[in-house]
Amino acid sequence: MPNSPEQPTLNSYEPLSHAVLWIMGLYVPTIFLSIIIVMYAESNPQIIDTAKWLTDGDVTTVFSILMAIFTVPLLAYGTRNLSTKQRLDYFALQHRFNFNEFKPWLMLTLVYIVLSYLINILLDVRMPQWMLDMRDTIDYGWLSLLSVCLIAPIFEELVFRGFIFSKIERTRLRKSGAVVVTAIIFTLIHTQYDGIVLADLFVLSVLLSFIRLKTNNLKYCIAVHMLNNMVSALFLI
Repeated sequence: MPNSPEQPTLNSYEPLSHAVLWIMGLYVPTIFLSIIIVMYAESNPQIIDTAKWLTDGDVTTVFSILMAIFTVPLLAYGTRNLSTKQRLDYFALQHRFNFNEFKPWLMLTLVYIVLSYLINILLDVRMPQWMLDMRDTIDYGWLSLLSVCLIAPIFEELVFRGFIFSKIERTRLRKSGAVVVTAIIFTLIHTQYDGIVLADLFVLSVLLSFIRLKTNNLKYCIAVHMLNNMVSALFLI
């Protein structure tokens, strides 16, 4: 497996507070975008029920895409002092996608998906009502699939297993801390879920972070994330 880029010495570790501030800063575009969308809904006389409009499947999809568009420039700004090669190293995008190297992670992902499915059946975990409502209000299915199966996996992996992972591992928490902290943050942002679903999501988060740690190749994390979201989308249809 490819070696990770050279890590800083103990004396050159970045302050943890610096990483925390950057992680918090990544959510600024989302906050502003949320405010703008709510203001638009409140000022539009054609929108009678703002709360219902905000949970519409197509509105949610567009919001997710816009969130990615407005957040990605921050990732570029946060690595502005790096050369192209250093930036690729930072996001773990410097290595090619090698299917033979990816196969063990693919098999592990399939095992996770099957076990997750069986556990959900045994525990009689139902699809959250808000997801069913969202599904029923989607008019542009292709856009929703594009967002869930392509844009979201790429965007979320660039943010979490790319930018945030590298920020954390350059603090005194090091690589092991990067795996745990990244997985926790990724799970916590999905507060729309609860109970066993959140636990399931945490396992996926740890798996993705572990793949990032062991391969230093974000492309494998993106592929696993895409596969998981595709399977989830199939169950939602």
